[in-house]
Amino acid sequence: MAGEGTAIVISILLAFAIDAWWEERALRIEEQQVLQGLRSEFVATRDVLSGHLEEHLLDLKTFEDFLGAAGNSGVERAGPIVDATLIALLNPPTSDVGNGTLDALLSSGRIEILTNKTLRAKLAAWEGVMAEVRDDQVLHVKSVYEIHIPYFVTKNIPAGVALHKWYDEWTLPRTMPSDDPELVPRLLGDENLRVMIEISYGYKRHLTEEFDIAIAEASAILAEIDSSIN
Repeated sequence: MAGEGTAIVISILLAFAIDAWWEERALRIEEQQVLQGLRSEFVATRDVLSGHLEEHLLDLKTFEDFLGAAGNSGVERAGPIVDATLIALLNPPTSDVGNGTLDALLSSGRIEILTNKTLRAKLAAWEGVMAEVRDDQVLHVKSVYEIHIPYFVTKNIPAGVALHKWYDEWTLPRTMPSDDPELVPRLLGDENLRVMIEISYGYKRHLTEEFDIAIAEASAILAEIDSSIN
């Protein structure tokens, strides 16, 4: 009887061990699937952020060119500089990146399925990283509506060439500000515009720093993901 009892206990323990092994195996398979999804998301996110950073860096160069030409209507290529500056003022890029896999992990509490503790910590902190970028972008958009657009209206500056970038089709005239021979020197000598661009330049410089941080963190997350993928 003792032998039979021992055999029963052993069989039960073995069944539990098999169930635990099978459950752990299923979890690790799920983890690998999650890691692949996270990798795809963060590669796409990093690409979007890098592309928008390049746009902001180009805007900074445009603003530098304008500030260098301000007050000097005879500067070479003054017209194109003014055109590019006004376009940059009305087109602040926003980074709408999707993280469906990460959002699902965090909202469901399933992030613990990831065995890499460093990765879990970085993923949990990612929303805070992106919040810094979004806050600055919201400030830029607010400036467009509250400062830049009213300036365009008050100064009677053609805006179609800038606004058509928002739409695939734009049938209204795309008159360039530089098409008006009197507008370019007037804008280069406008102190209000110069100050507006100085402020925008400062904001964009800070925003590019936030982008650098976000891109570096996305790369660090991808490195942790790659080290966890079998």
